[in-house]
Amino acid sequence: MKYVYGPVPSRRLGKSLGIDPIPSKTCNFQCIYCQLGKTNNFTNIRKNYFPKKEILTEIEKAIKLNENKFDYITFVGSGEPTLYKDLKDLIIRAKELSEKPVCVITNGSLLYDKEVQNALISSDVVLPSLDAWDENSFIRINRPHPSISFNNLIQGFIDFRKKFMGKFWIEVMLMKGINDTKEELLKIKEKLELIKPDRIDINVPIRPPVEKWVKIPDKSILSILNEIFVDYTNINFPEVGKFNIYSSDFEKEVLSILERHPMRQDQIIETFSSSNFDEDKIISQLKKLKSQKKIIDTLYNKQIFWKLNLNKDKN
Repeated sequence: MKYVYGPVPSRRLGKSLGIDPIPSKTCNFQCIYCQLGKTNNFTNIRKNYFPKKEILTEIEKAIKLNENKFDYITFVGSGEPTLYKDLKDLIIRAKELSEKPVCVITNGSLLYDKEVQNALISSDVVLPSLDAWDENSFIRINRPHPSISFNNLIQGFIDFRKKFMGKFWIEVMLMKGINDTKEELLKIKEKLELIKPDRIDINVPIRPPVEKWVKIPDKSILSILNEIFVDYTNINFPEVGKFNIYSSDFEKEVLSILERHPMRQDQIIETFSSSNFDEDKIISQLKKLKSQKKIIDTLYNKQIFWKLNLNKDKN
């Protein structure tokens, strides 16, 4: 499938059936910690990047094919999902086809937009990010499109939270030497107190970030988090479980996953070991794709990760 993937294991959502209505790395942010690489289509224009009818057809097919195999339908993927103009229609159709809750994972940049608010209002969970505390830190960390200001971002969170009847969770990505001091975290908390989310998720870059100088904070930060946030959800652990695959075509399946989700090597082995592949064959196939410059591997936090090679033409 082109627009729907999984179900995939999620640290927060159990088994998630992902819907990706945006082309790879089409976003209005260029976050320093992004796991997918550099934004190659930096835009804040909302439009139907892919034919809506094709996406709807895949959603219906995937839900029928994976009935009772997933816990959430999640709009997320390789770009910012709220840039898809008819996102509302996709969400409504997904809810018509399944009783499972719908979650939208977003950078939150467009929550001030009335059309986007209207699109997300029928979802069950909206999960934006807040990593900064003022305009300067916002620009440094998220590197937003020039048309997006920090004040509009925060006001959008506040306004949407007031009218949204579902669950509103906010994720905070913490990075060493960037936003992990007590003073900085207190400033982030001040903004969160204005927004009043239902839940605060604390995350760290557990997958290789786009900027190599981005690092995981020291463990000493735990005492600061406990003091400042008290009631928060720690999601700093790897996903556990296999990714769903639909054929024995290793290249097709692994590239489809890596386009949206870098994977640890051990998780790739776990996913494909039940599909006529032993560990040696899987490693051999990965090395073959690497030699063809389709994927790259990297050692991060003492683990081997594989991801799509977005710069293959330059290599």
